[in-house]
Amino acid sequence: MKLGLDIGSTTIKCVVLDDDGTLLYSSYQRHYSHIAEKAAEALEKLQARFEDAEFMVAISGSAGMGLAGACGVPCAGLRPMPMWR
Repeated sequence: MKLGLDIGSTTIKCVVLDDDGTLLYSSYQRHYSHIAEKAAEALEKLQARFEDAEFMVAISGSAGMGLAGACGVPCAGLRPMPMWR
């Protein structure tokens, strides 16, 4: 499965796609500058919903760069991602 997180200056958007590209989950929430806490909440929701799943992860967005670095995940930067279509 594929997990995409777009963490911008005001919101966190999250999508999960299966291996065929079918959208299984999406969310959109404001983080009110509590980026780490809200990102952790989003990931906890995903863990509860997709308990045993393994993900390929892409992180993008202006605030996503810091989170990606802290997690050791390459940041997709600020370019459009096919994952978000």
